[in-house]
Formats: sequence, C-alpha cells, structure tokens
Amino acid sequence: MEMNGMPNHAMQSQPPSFVPGRKWRVGFSVLISLIAAVAVVVMVNYLAVNRKVWRFDLTRGQSIQLSPLTLATLASLTNDLHVSVLFNRESTLYPHVDSLLREYEGRSPHVVVQRIDPERNPSLARLKKGEFKLGSKSGDVVVFELNGRTRIVPVEDLSIYSQEDIQARMNGGHNEIRRAAFTGEVRFTSAIAALLDGTRQRAVYLVGHGEAPWDGETTGAGYAEFDRMLRGEKNLMVEGWNLATNDLPADTQLVLISGPRAAFLPVELGRIEAFLRRGGRLLVAMSYEAVQVRTGLEELLARWAVACPPMIAGEGNKDLVRAGFDVLSKSLGSHPLMAPLRRDGATVYFPFPRVIVPMEPRSLPAGAARAEVLVTTSDQGFTRSEIRNGSPVFSAEAGDRRDQVIPIAVAAEKDGVLGVTAGRGAARLVVLGDSMLLTNGVLDSDANRDFAGFCVSWLLDRPQSLAIGPRPLKEWRLNLSRRQVNLMQWSLLGALPGGVLLLGLLVWSRRRA
Repeated sequence: MEMNGMPNHAMQSQPPSFVPGRKWRVGFSVLISLIAAVAVVVMVNYLAVNRKVWRFDLTRGQSIQLSPLTLATLASLTNDLHVSVLFNRESTLYPHVDSLLREYEGRSPHVVVQRIDPERNPSLARLKKGEFKLGSKSGDVVVFELNGRTRIVPVEDLSIYSQEDIQARMNGGHNEIRRAAFTGEVRFTSAIAALLDGTRQRAVYLVGHGEAPWDGETTGAGYAEFDRMLRGEKNLMVEGWNLATNDLPADTQLVLISGPRAAFLPVELGRIEAFLRRGGRLLVAMSYEAVQVRTGLEELLARWAVACPPMIAGEGNKDLVRAGFDVLSKSLGSHPLMAPLRRDGATVYFPFPRVIVPMEPRSLPAGAARAEVLVTTSDQGFTRSEIRNGSPVFSAEAGDRRDQVIPIAVAAEKDGVLGVTAGRGAARLVVLGDSMLLTNGVLDSDANRDFAGFCVSWLLDRPQSLAIGPRPLKEWRLNLSRRQVNLMQWSLLGALPGGVLLLGLLVWSRRRA
C-alpha cells in the first residue's frame, strides 16, 4: 500500500522529527548560557562602576636592565642582604618594586627578599614593623638589612610625579596627579651601598647668619625634607654648627651653607678656607635676599674659581617660567654629576636664582681650582642688579644683560681631575644660585631632589647615585564620567542579558514549533 506515492517501508524507516528529552537539553543549555552571560556581565560591571580609571601595566614582561653601578654593588655582597617588602599588592607601584627586586635576586645569591602584604597578612606585617621600629600606621616601605644594620626606603621616595598634573592642581584643577617616573633602582642601590659602607659620614650645616631654620617644616622656608634625605638616603650624621665659637670637627666630610643673609666673621671664613685646603667638601646655596649684602663668601668663593656677582637671574622664555623671576631650566651642563638628568631630559626648578659664574682660568693663578657650569638659563636669560621698592629692575650701568645664557649653578674642584673620583686631598665645591631650591616643597619640584642628591653624591665621592636615573612610567587609562558609567551599567545589566535572553527564547520557540 502506498500513501501519496511513498512506499510504506520508506515511511517506517524515516526517523521521527521529535526526539523525546531534546527540549530539556535545549532548555538546560540556554539556562547555562544565560548564567554564564550574567556572571560575565556582573564582573565587567563591577570593574566599570568601581574602577573609573583602568591602568594596564605593560612592564611586567619587560626585562629590566640594571645599571653597571647596581651590578657592581650587588657583586660586592659577601653576606646575606635581607629585604623586607611591606607593600600592598594592590598598589600600582608594587609590580615595579617586585620586578626590580627579582632582578636583584637573580644577580646575587646573597639577596633574600620577603614579601609581606599588610592587607593579607596584618599580624606578620605588625611584627615586622615592630622589629624595624616603624609606626603601626606607617605606609608601604622596603627595608634593607645587612649585618644588623637597616636602611628604610618609604614609598614616597619611589616616584617622581608629573609636574603638569601638579601645576594643573595648583591652578584649581581636579585632575589626578600621575607618577611620571620610578626611582626604585637609585633608592635601593643607594641603601645597599650605605649598608656596605657601614660608617656614617659627618655633615654640618652652619648657623648664625640669618639662615632659614634647618628643621623647619614650612614649605619654602625650612630644610627639614632635605635633612631627612641626607640622613636617610645619604646615610649622613647631620648637625648644626656655629663656626664663630668652634672649629669644625676633625671628621667633618661635608659643610652645608644654606641661604645666609648676614656677613660671616673673619674667623669663620678662615675656618672654611682651611677646611677646603685640606680637601674639604662644600655645598653653598646663595639667597636672593642677600643679593645686596656682602656676606664674605663672595671673596672666599672667588679664590676657588666661583664668582657670585650681586645679580638676580631671570628667564625670557615664557615657557620656562611659572611666575616672577623663577627659572625652569632644561639647560644642563656637561659635568658628570648632571649626566643622569641630561639623559632623562630633566628640568631643574630655581624659584628665585642668583647669578653664579665660573671664573676664567686665565684670570686665576696657576694651580687654582677649576670650575664648570651645572645649570644655566636658556639663551633668552637676563640679569637684574638693582632693587627698587623691593623689585629687581634692569640697569645697563650695572652691567645687566638680556638674551644671553646666564649660569645659575657651578661645581669646582682643586687638585683632582674635574668630575672624576678624587682622593681626600681634592677639594670640591658646589655653589647654587638659589637656597630655596633645597627647601621643603620646592625640593620635590621637577628634578630638584635628584639634582640635590647628585650634588651631594659627587661631593662625597659616591658614584652609586650618579649613573642611575629614574625609569619613566607609562599608564594607559580609560577615564569615564558618571554619565558614561551609568550608561555602561545599564547596557551591561539590561541590554546584553536581555539580548541573550531574547535570542534564547527565539531559538526555543522556533524549535518547539
């Protein structure tokens, strides 16, 4: 028997169009797909709502090239150096700290690193902070320990911040202040070198001449931050000293003169001169407030190839000026201590500089010190020699100049090869045209901290800090406004799950039909 022209045996062999249980498998598959889609959407929505700024670290897979001085410092380790990393692993700096220390570990078997996250292991973190005499509320730190001595590098010392962001915030903006560079290698290697050295050198700062308070915390009017840098990073014993009543201690390595505004006594100048003649090291930061005062240092420094005329320097290039007579200098000299800053294209900020000039060798007697420029204005620099109603004014009669390169910082050396590591018989000087450069707040502007640190390192024959520059940091970020966040939230929670659900319903209804 045939039906519609089809044999009976053909109809019997055709599989049925509906398999029992298939609808349950389809329904279960759709349900699992919906659950997975909702889970993905919830996770993405959490990131979108709670992290409006997304950062992607592109340095994890890159090999860090340690400087030759870091490699030499690590090679000199003969005992185990214990490094305790008390750092929140969610910090954006932690990957850089961790990667750098892994390189240190790989270069020396004596580097032993312990990583402790205070958020994940608070009890061990408290124990370690008590061991190192850190406050319970202290921030992230890296502690280096060798032969019972410790050096502590706080998180604040590991970054250089974007000056554009800082300036925008100072102008009333609400932007985030981003990190521009990572200074871990110079800080870590300096700490290790200080531990290897073992002995703490003595530095004294002179008082009694109207200097700003050395321990003052006021921004732009004290040197407390510079003092902490000398004691911490440079491992120096620092104390005040009155030369009018006492000669310098016999073990003094460095004398600091910061912003004197009154004259030195002849006995004080004689003691400074004697210190230099026996191979002393001197850092002088002149004050613009004393431009019309003869402190006596002018004549002493002239005998060491550095001239300090009574002139204030200025910058005619408006792109290198923030306000008034300040100078943002990118014109860095060829002296070796400036090499890291030149390499990184750094800027040094002088809020109110004086003119500091290296003297011509032909004007000096044989065997005199040799001086070299460290920092200048651009070729649009100018000078001001007269003060009227409290403001500097141009005076052609006094020899003021326009549109010229004006030096504002100088280094000098005697009885050594200029710029090269010298024995203790070689006297060294650094003369800065602005004492405000070293004050609180200003010290952390632009590359001022590094510049000051390199000056001290060169004066003390510490090359560990001279050839290690900061590593630039690059961040790729997605900034979302509140409206964009809300739109993304509803799109992820509504449109995407709804689209998946609608598609599942269409497939189910078609197959059911």
